[in-house]
Amino acid sequence: MAAITLIAGSILGWVAAAVALVGGALASTAMLVFLITCFGFSAITLFAAALREVNPS
Repeated sequence: MAAITLIAGSILGWVAAAVALVGGALASTAMLVFLITCFGFSAITLFAAALREVNPS
């Protein structure tokens, strides 16, 4: 689950960075967009997965 989430987050990060670059943003801004999108998506998805985890007791 974690690996799939990180891959999907990375793909979304690349797409967001490409859109930012095409939109005229500086490379440093595009890098920030990439990092925020990538880690934000991964954090939200993994947090939601942790909340769904069933307690075995």
